[in-house]
Amino acid sequence: MMRASVFASLGLLGGCISLLPDPPPPPRLYVLEAGEIAVAEGAPVDAVIAIALPSGERALLGADLIWRTGDQLAYVGQSQWSSRAEAALQSMLLETLTRQHRFAAATRIGEARSDYELRWEVLDFEVSDASMQARFVVDVKLVALPGRRIVAQRIIETEAPVAERSSSAASQALARAAREGSARIGVFAADNAAAQASAASINR
Repeated sequence: MMRASVFASLGLLGGCISLLPDPPPPPRLYVLEAGEIAVAEGAPVDAVIAIALPSGERALLGADLIWRTGDQLAYVGQSQWSSRAEAALQSMLLETLTRQHRFAAATRIGEARSDYELRWEVLDFEVSDASMQARFVVDVKLVALPGRRIVAQRIIETEAPVAERSSSAASQALARAAREGSARIGVFAADNAAAQASAASINR
């Protein structure tokens, strides 16, 4: 009788274990990186520029891909960037400025002495369901050192079409929009720094 009750208990326990839900699949990881970068046209700038981490809403700068429908923001299910967007975007912009070859050097703020700082706020980094476009909108400030004087400011907006309603299409479009935005930020920063250098030489 005792042996039968033990087997019955084991049978019930085994049944409970088999009824537990399967764990969800691991999220798909997408890389947010610079890609190919062309050398930028324009006068070279004999100065070092330091890139800040972007500021902005936590939802936009985390590891999740954001999809907007009307007034609602949703995370793209089972999909993430391979690192937080704020760090990936900073690395993308740093590599972009380095490969454009306008500045003498580009670095992160705090790594080395610099002549300029680039501070930026991400206002939008999401897929719009209504337009099926990935949008990248940033408010960029070029700050001269010493003194931390803002010498130029601009809102830069880029878009890239989303081919289909899938996480891979969303990630590719967001990355394209961010790359184009980074290239425009680099040109904006170098053009304004070059103008500052030209004005300084005239005033001597």
